[in-house]
Amino acid sequence: MRILLNGALGRMGRCFADCALAQDGVQIAAGVDSAAIAQEQPFPVYADLLDLPLGADVLVDFSSPVGAKQALLWCADAGLPCVICTTGLDAAAARTMDFCTQRIPVFSSANLSLGAALMTELCRVAAAALGPGFEVDILEQHHRAKADAPSGTALALAAAAAAAGHGKICGEADCPLPRPEGTVVLHALRAGTAVGEHEVRFSGRDEILRISHTVASREVFARGALAAARFLICQKPGLYQMKDLIK
Repeated sequence: MRILLNGALGRMGRCFADCALAQDGVQIAAGVDSAAIAQEQPFPVYADLLDLPLGADVLVDFSSPVGAKQALLWCADAGLPCVICTTGLDAAAARTMDFCTQRIPVFSSANLSLGAALMTELCRVAAAALGPGFEVDILEQHHRAKADAPSGTALALAAAAAAAGHGKICGEADCPLPRPEGTVVLHALRAGTAVGEHEVRFSGRDEILRISHTVASREVFARGALAAARFLICQKPGLYQMKDLIK
């Protein structure tokens, strides 16, 4: 499998490259990064997507919301499957993704961890079983440099709880007091070097249920992206997520 890597010199890009290059049958054909520098890399790195060579099997994006949008359009034009690992995508990027999925297979997930994907399903089941009589809080912490808050995983967890019968989703600062029944409240902390911690807390009368997930290394996301790339190159045009990979 030959991979093009967008955002090759970022923290996750470097982690993904190390993980990919350690796998048999996997090759990083080339990378792209706006901060491309003239230092030796195990594969060529270009400053612009337009300079990337063709002939790869899939593009994996660990760049930025703007970079992800550009990668989607480039892949749609090249007919190349695209794995979007960037979070914090806006409505414009979502519309671009919808357009591109008509031409190519696209994989996009708020979290590429198998454990986080299962956590979302557990959250959905618990919310439906407990009902709006239990308040739902989504608590998450990431390293201080993470640019978006709340995280994409936290938003996915909140959406899962809301879809199962709970009501409005709001941030901690925006939640009215006294708290309305069924409200899902998001709490985000950006501090230290935490890779990713998420907890869903269901608080009822005289009891609390907690579902939590902690990532200790960025390699979890790199391995998930590799699995997504292998899965995607065999798919038809459309949008695919972790639930599809799990199946």
